[in-house]
Amino acid sequence: MSFFSDQAKQFQQTAANLQDRLSIDGGGLDGATYTSLEDQRDALQDQAEAMIAADLKGTLAQLTVDQTRLAQCTKSLSDAVKEVKRFDQIAGLLSAAVVLATAVAKADPGAVFSALAGAEKAVAAVIPKPQPAKSQSASASGAMSGTLLAVAASDDSAEPESRG
Repeated sequence: MSFFSDQAKQFQQTAANLQDRLSIDGGGLDGATYTSLEDQRDALQDQAEAMIAADLKGTLAQLTVDQTRLAQCTKSLSDAVKEVKRFDQIAGLLSAAVVLATAVAKADPGAVFSALAGAEKAVAAVIPKPQPAKSQSASASGAMSGTLLAVAASDDSAEPESRG
C-alpha cells in the first residue's frame, strides 16, 4: 500500500474517532452542532476515499511533499480528536483535516503545504505543548559552577601524602 493510502486511512481513523466521541459524549450537543460534526465527519471520510481512489490512479505518485511532515500531521490530527474534550475544538480539528485531505486528494502541492500549516496550527491551538523545566537561577548556577571548578582544580591525589 502506498504512503497516500496510509494517510487516507489515518483520515478515516480520525472520522471513526469522531464517531466514537459523538456516540459517547455527543448526547449533550444541540441538534445543529451534532449535525455539523456529522457532516464534517462524512466530508473527511469522503475525502479519504477520494485520496485512495486518486492514489490507485497514480495521480498522487507525482505529488512532491514532505511525507514525514504529512504523516506526523495526520497522526496528530487523529490523536487530537481522541484527546480533546470540547466539541468546538474537535470541529476546528476536523475542518483542518478536511482541508488537508482535500488538498492531498487534488494533488496540489501548494494547497497541501498551506493545509499542512493550517492543520498544524489547529492541533497546536488545542493541545498544549509541555513546558520546559525551569532552570536554576543565575546566582545558584554560578555558585555551583564555581564549586565544580574549585573541585576540579584541587590537587588531591588518590594516594595520601606522606608527612615525614
